Amino acid sequence: MELSRARFLVSGEGRAALAGLAPGLERLTATALATLLRKSFAPEEAAALAEQVTLRAKAGAKLTAAQAGWVLSREGSEMMTHPLVAGRRAARLAELGVPVADLTCGIGGDLSAIAGLAERVVGVDRDAATALLAGANVTAASVVRGEATRPPFAIDRMAALIDPSRRDDQGSRTFDPARFSPTFDAAIALATAARAGVVKGPPGLDRENVPDECEFEAVQVGRTLRETALWFGSGSVEGVRRAVLLPVGATLDSNETECPPEPVAPGAVVYDPQSCVTRAGLVRHLGHVLGARMLDRQVAYLGSDVAVAHPMAEAFEVLDVLPFSLAGLRQRMRAGHWRTADVRRRAFPVEPAELIRLLGRLEGEPVTILCTTLAGKRTVILGRAISSGARGARDSRDGSDHG
Repeated sequence: MELSRARFLVSGEGRAALAGLAPGLERLTATALATLLRKSFAPEEAAALAEQVTLRAKAGAKLTAAQAGWVLSREGSEMMTHPLVAGRRAARLAELGVPVADLTCGIGGDLSAIAGLAERVVGVDRDAATALLAGANVTAASVVRGEATRPPFAIDRMAALIDPSRRDDQGSRTFDPARFSPTFDAAIALATAARAGVVKGPPGLDRENVPDECEFEAVQVGRTLRETALWFGSGSVEGVRRAVLLPVGATLDSNETECPPEPVAPGAVVYDPQSCVTRAGLVRHLGHVLGARMLDRQVAYLGSDVAVAHPMAEAFEVLDVLPFSLAGLRQRMRAGHWRTADVRRRAFPVEPAELIRLLGRLEGEPVTILCTTLAGKRTVILGRAISSGARGARDSRDGSDHG
């Protein structure tokens, strides 16, 4: 966002104009909205107000009630941390009892959560317009313009939050930690220089980029793996890996005992672990909790003869197990009077949507098709859901939040 536009939006005049906008403007086309606003405002002001109408409508439920009146930027609203994730992190940072610095504060998503719990909070952003918006949005914190890698204060006695931007100069997402801004290595250096530090990473962060000396968390909200987080210094435990599932608040960490590594054949129940469990590398730990075992050393499905309800996994009663062939699967589904409720896959080459299309129209009781590879053979497990839970994101695309 241009600095002049940000200055107008946070001014008394701009705030009054935003507050006075009639409800329902988001339903207008961009042309109709611009035409309407130009009747009452100068062209540049009308454009700024129209952008806010569009951004607020797009942000929707991502904004809390307290954030409903915030001034947004396009990138800032896209990359804001989910409120549940921000709230949990803020509580942990506040427990340390030290000043907190959000060195990449964006428009204030994490900053506002921290400011509501910690006594001394400061935000930093390198972009002047973004820093201006953050200061207007989060009045309980001090916000300054500056570079995260050269903070305008000493951080050795502070807790520091660093959320590297995962976009290149053209605004496209990048998955290379060396191209993050600041780079992932620089962010880790900042976190280790602080008394306590946390670095936000994308959901698909490769294990090779996770230092041994950090405490690692994979954080999921509902069906979506939101982020990974690397904790350093005070309040962290070196080497621990943790899965976090919100809003239920369930956690599982690597201090839990692991189930034996030897795989077993599918039994009466198959478990599909949540994405936060697989990302944190805790499938065998979950297996111990459930009294289950791996079906294959390279696949995250777990098997048991007894169903145990647990938020970190969805359980399926096994109806049949068969070698994969399209004709054989279609024939078995029709013979069982089953239709496809869901298709899941692990270590299997066919896309779920394509398999549904190839199976054609089926009628009967809804069942879940779990496609996988067991002992080197393509295998299909037909199951009936016997526990509820949020299905996790299955890919490693960067669906993370920022700021």
